[in-house]
Amino acid sequence: MQNHFIIEMLGIEDKHVDVWEVSSDSGKFWVELYTKVKKQKCPFCGNRTKNIHGYRTQTIQGPIVSNKPVRISLKKRRYVCKACNHTFYEKLQMVERYQRCTRSIQTTALTYTAVGSFTTAAQLTGMSSQRLLRIYDRKEIKTRKVLPRALAIDEFKGDAGGERFQTVIADVENKEIVDVLPDRKVDTIKAYLQSCDTSNVEIVVMDLSKSFKQAIRKALGNPLIIADRFHFMRQVYWALDEVRREVQRDLEKKDRIYMKKSKKLLWKSTYKLSEEEREKVNQLLQVDPRLEEAYNLKNKLDQWFKESNEKTATQGLEECLMEMKDSNIESFHRVRKTFERWKQEILHSFMYPFNNGYIEGVNNTIKVAKRMSYGIKNFNRLKKKILWRQEVRKVLAR
Repeated sequence: MQNHFIIEMLGIEDKHVDVWEVSSDSGKFWVELYTKVKKQKCPFCGNRTKNIHGYRTQTIQGPIVSNKPVRISLKKRRYVCKACNHTFYEKLQMVERYQRCTRSIQTTALTYTAVGSFTTAAQLTGMSSQRLLRIYDRKEIKTRKVLPRALAIDEFKGDAGGERFQTVIADVENKEIVDVLPDRKVDTIKAYLQSCDTSNVEIVVMDLSKSFKQAIRKALGNPLIIADRFHFMRQVYWALDEVRREVQRDLEKKDRIYMKKSKKLLWKSTYKLSEEEREKVNQLLQVDPRLEEAYNLKNKLDQWFKESNEKTATQGLEECLMEMKDSNIESFHRVRKTFERWKQEILHSFMYPFNNGYIEGVNNTIKVAKRMSYGIKNFNRLKKKILWRQEVRKVLAR
């Protein structure tokens, strides 16, 4: 019974492996294992044999128990096939060929890498970081080649593989990462899409990236493109902030600091302002007519964005475009031009319930993973970490 418990604790599934002796010293536990004679299939000719050629003792790393590492001394048999005279070691599930740690330790360490850094995962399982990285790099994670109906595409700052930005492709309906690309270049995205089965793709959600739009048009023809709501509306807030900074430069130090600290207050929707905040906003707007005009334009666009639906969005957008055209604010002229270039894609965002919210969340988790690892410069390793984390989360969620 005790031996059975030890076998289970070590994560060994081979039925013909048993415990010979267990000992410990101040630093670690030692477990001596042996294998029972069992008919083995010759890997060369396929005949089965029980003839023993010799023995070999192999030292294997086990788990950490009571803060002590476990070292396994395994006495392995080498068999000889009488049919072809070849010799071979018995096959064991507990340890892979050429490896010096159990499969269960490898699985545990790989699971830890999904939620922490490689160094932390190695420390928790008692193996070296280099050994863990070798195991990790050998692991293969398959990606989908049949793309879903609704795709989301966005960039993130990965700083891997010699490129500053990488691209993540996601299934926006099922909230699942499809693949990660090494850069955000048009040719890379186009080549990836052309290498996949895109017959199901009908909708693509993206930010206001010219390269994304160009690649999508070249690879997929004319799918329905939706501009992400966050990305086109932040152009409005950036335009207001540009005016705030221009006004701020001409103020005295005390007023300049106050204006700088009022950024979020000016961005806040009018219906969310308290009476005290309204009074503060009115005082700020009296500083310069440019700021007042920019603030009113922001409120007009904010109201259109939050109150419009698929029936009223077009008319509301036209009114906003006219007001921006008649304004004297250069930053809002640029917003108008951007909105006109992406007009149809912006209106689609009011007609279909898709956005880049999920993929922005993915980008945030990637940043956290990078920060925990102090950066991951190898692109394949970064891509694998992103996809592996998703696989582990799926298993844990069951």
